[in-house]
Formats: sequence, C-alpha cells, structure tokens
Amino acid sequence: MDVTDLSFFGGKLKADKADANKTSASITNNYQNIISSNKVIVSRPTRETEYDCNHPHVGIALIFNHKDVKGQKQRIGTERDRDAIHASLTNYGFDVRVFNDLTFADLSEKLKETAQEDHQQNDCLLVVVMSHGYEGKIFARDLAYPVERLWNAFLGENCASLINKPKLFFIQACRGANLDKAVTYRKFTPMSRQSFPLEAWREKSDAALYAIPNTADILVMYSTFDKHYSFRNIEKGSWFIQSICDVLDEAAMDEAFSPQGAELLHLLTAINRKVAYEYQSNAKQEALNQMKEMPNFMSTLTKTFYLRVKRKCMQ
Repeated sequence: MDVTDLSFFGGKLKADKADANKTSASITNNYQNIISSNKVIVSRPTRETEYDCNHPHVGIALIFNHKDVKGQKQRIGTERDRDAIHASLTNYGFDVRVFNDLTFADLSEKLKETAQEDHQQNDCLLVVVMSHGYEGKIFARDLAYPVERLWNAFLGENCASLINKPKLFFIQACRGANLDKAVTYRKFTPMSRQSFPLEAWREKSDAALYAIPNTADILVMYSTFDKHYSFRNIEKGSWFIQSICDVLDEAAMDEAFSPQGAELLHLLTAINRKVAYEYQSNAKQEALNQMKEMPNFMSTLTKTFYLRVKRKCMQ
C-alpha cells in the first residue's frame, strides 16, 4: 500500500526554532562582511567543462533516516529505503554514514562536523534525507527546519575543501498537499535520426585564481514536484529512493564502472523517467489512488560530473 510523507500540518505555520535568521539581519551581516574586506576579486572565464573526478575517493555520503517524527505518522517502510541506498552508495565506494531519527540539533551537528572534515581527496559530497515534510521544510525527530539548512554548512565560505566540487542532496519528503494526476499520450513510430558524437576536449593551463558564487556546485533533487505529495510504499519503500538505487545499481555494472564514469544528469533523468512512468499509487483512500509523482532537481552545478565506482578494494 502506498502512503505519503506529508506532515499533518497545513497552511501557514508560526516560525519554529530551526527557522533561518531574520532576512534583514542576514543582509546586514553579509554587507558588513563585504565592505570590511580589502580583497580585490576578479572574475575570469574557464574552459573547464568537467569536474575533476580523479581523486582517490568518491566522497562522504550522509544518510538521515527518520521513521519516528514527533506528532507525525510513523514512516513505515523507510528501513527498506535506508538499507537500499546504503548498499547502492557503498557499492560506489562512498564513505557511507547512516543516522536514524536525529533531533534537529544532532542533525545540524553532524552536518557541521562533516563540513569541517578535509574533502580534498574526494570527488564530491552526497546527502540523503528521508522524512516527513511540507512546503519549504523537512522534519527532524523533534521539529521542522528549512530545507536549506541541509546545505548551508557546505557553502564555499563554510567548507573550503568542497569548493569547485559537487555537493549532491536527495530529499524524500512531501512538499505540499497537491496530487499529481496521470495524463496519457500516444506515441507514433519516429523516423530514424542521425546522431553526432561529441568529442571531449580538455585544455591544459597554468594555475589560476577563479571567483565563483558561494552557492555554486550544489544540486538538490526532490522526490516530488513543489507543493505536491511524495509516496512511500510501506512494504517496498519510497518510489524515489528505490528508483535512485535501481538506476545507480544498473549504472555501476556499466558506464559508472568505466574509466569515464556515468554522467550525473543522465542518471538523474533516468530517475525522473523511472518514477514518472513506472509508478502509480495504490491507496485505500480513493482521493490518493492512481496518482503519480514527479521528482525534480535544482542545480547550481557549473560543470559536467561523472560518477565513478571507486570501491575500497579497487583503490
């Protein structure tokens, strides 16, 4: 049976303990930091089109799994998601760290501790969160917090060793109460088309200083469209996480195992396609039955990223 990861709360909520600082105070602090700095920053173009994926390690992967959330329905079936994504990421060689039912304070501390580690020998950072949620927020065990709290610790100014490296976040949670209905289309046999292979090229250059935004190199993939439900099967796990695992596992036996690796956008599109085409809700409530789900992602990545299998036994 399919259920949703929507919180019981609806409408406007009062600010909670995890809300970000007041906008005015934040703007003032940032402005003071800018004008107090004497550093001259000069932006320049780059010919690099791919992230460096030749580090010894693929990176750290944090999994925050929430089954029991204060005031919410128990998220039955989330253990299957936790175990499946753990196995898939371990297969790639990630340093996987699993945390269950953390409070917001403990979750924040784990994020800060990870940001303070040295990531110079890693290709990327990956974070998976599975919980209840609603518009703009996700739940820890004790309270809801703004979703951007997940990546704030890894912004360039806070984590220098992850500058110019992909920081990937995957969030399984509802984002609202809207339902995604199914629509149909008929596809006719297409005419043949010619494909034109693209030749990869790299440019060797001397060391140079580049200026990029503090929020660069982040990708956030949500299990569902903005303001919509996200489904989880109580026996098999969530559609989104299980699809991530299926796509990663398949790629690990093919392109991700090759020297070049699997291109991230190709993998994410495959995840979108799998959830969109292969899943449909089977719920006891008629209003929730035969519904669809559409994952999507927000990206500030500036280059192409190739995910490679780097198991410890292969290093």
